[in-house]
Amino acid sequence: MKVGDVTQQGNGGSTIKDVKGILGQPESVSSTAVKGFKVKSYSWTKYDTTILVQFSHKKAITKTVSGFKWTRSSNKLSLKAFNSLKDGSSYSTVVNTYGEPDGLSENVVLGKKNVTAVYFTGIKAKNAGASASFSFTDDKLLSKTQTNLK
Repeated sequence: MKVGDVTQQGNGGSTIKDVKGILGQPESVSSTAVKGFKVKSYSWTKYDTTILVQFSHKKAITKTVSGFKWTRSSNKLSLKAFNSLKDGSSYSTVVNTYGEPDGLSENVVLGKKNVTAVYFTGIKAKNAGASASFSFTDDKLLSKTQTNLK
């Protein structure tokens, strides 16, 4: 499923029909409007994983996935590893090294693809509630935050 540019009425994004063809009928649908900008949100939940897709002009403009529970490789994301990831690192480098994230958010604004990846499992943690979050623009690490990594 592809998200389109929010500033271009979802141009390039998958249609509602295409997404339903992939995910089936949604569990919920809601609509909002902010200053004349209308957005319809569709939500699917499968095996504790939730997928939320927002549409404008019947085209996908955002995709958010949460609740993944992955079996990670032996490479755990530690504080040292977190600190060694430099701005400009690619999304694929992070995923190839530490596995798929537990949560993912994706949108396109002014032609730039933005992805935020969040890790809760497969990390070295000081205590419960530890996490690491990485924000990418056009496949380059732009910023990162962590809580209680060890």
